[in-house]
Amino acid sequence: MSDDVPTPAVSLIVPTYRDWYPLCSCLAALTGQTLSLHELEVLIIENAGESQPHDLMLPSNTRLLHEPAPGSYAARNRGIAEARGEVLVFLDADCVPAPGWLQAGIDCLQSHPDVDLVAGNIELTYATPRLSPAECFEKAFAFRQRQNVANGVAVTANLFVRRRVFEEVGPFNAELMSGGDFEWTRRATTRGHRMLYCAEAVVRHPARASLSALAGKARRVTSGSQALYRDRGMLGNLRRVLGNLVGDVATLFTRQDMTWRERAWALLVLAYLKGVKVAQRCRLMVPGAERRGLPR
Repeated sequence: MSDDVPTPAVSLIVPTYRDWYPLCSCLAALTGQTLSLHELEVLIIENAGESQPHDLMLPSNTRLLHEPAPGSYAARNRGIAEARGEVLVFLDADCVPAPGWLQAGIDCLQSHPDVDLVAGNIELTYATPRLSPAECFEKAFAFRQRQNVANGVAVTANLFVRRRVFEEVGPFNAELMSGGDFEWTRRATTRGHRMLYCAEAVVRHPARASLSALAGKARRVTSGSQALYRDRGMLGNLRRVLGNLVGDVATLFTRQDMTWRERAWALLVLAYLKGVKVAQRCRLMVPGAERRGLPR
């Protein structure tokens, strides 16, 4: 890097895995942000070993990197290693930032010197006004960032972090294919790094519209939890899966922004996904399951 190129204040890290089309919408929305080009660098970390499409036009402050190790957390770690800003911002490739999103998150961080992490607001978008069963579940339970922050965790779809936190806490656990954001943010907050929720820092994320997509995510999250918490006994596994069931059901029936149809579908899908998670944990309890290639 040339010495006469100013060091950016903010590094935006966006992992991508064969989702070039959503990435185009994400990058287009960045033009609506108020930070100048010299204040912001954008790091796109490609994680599938693919070449950049010819029709993908990258802004001048954007670098495309390739990370051969599988997993979005390995890709994010590559972005952290390459980033030059003092504030690292994490965004998913299928998210579309609202105008002023970036400045809102930075302002929240700068106005609270004792805060090291800011988790932004994630609003869901839907394919049609009449939600599918999977979308009803997503509306009820996906990306509950405010609640997550109250519990000391956050997702990386919209997260602002001071660089010094990574220098102290270390990078993401690259061995996890899912749940690495919760693992890392809990690691940070338990070490005394304060995190705030910022409702004004808004990004929009498409809701998963199919049960198969939700089931695939549930299996990945379960595998990540199994690897992280080392639950081996059946009782511990059931406790991990069913622990929040009562609270989830109670929360669902207090949602004034959902119709009774949407609540009913959300409840049925919740029960289905609990079954998927229990089945996945049973598979993973079989000795040698990973080596024999049982579903992860």
